[in-house]
Amino acid sequence: MELLRHTQDAFGQRMLVGINWDILWLPVAAAAAFIVLHLVIRTLRRRAG
Repeated sequence: MELLRHTQDAFGQRMLVGINWDILWLPVAAAAAFIVLHLVIRTLRRRAG
């Protein structure tokens, strides 16, 4: 799987076109896991204190 997509321009040089959208779920899942972990830690600290 390619992370970055490239093509050649009119002069034959390699040019960045964009990123592969197939891995978009990774940052979304990481953000969701961070939010859930934060809420759990916050809840545990409130009960202890």
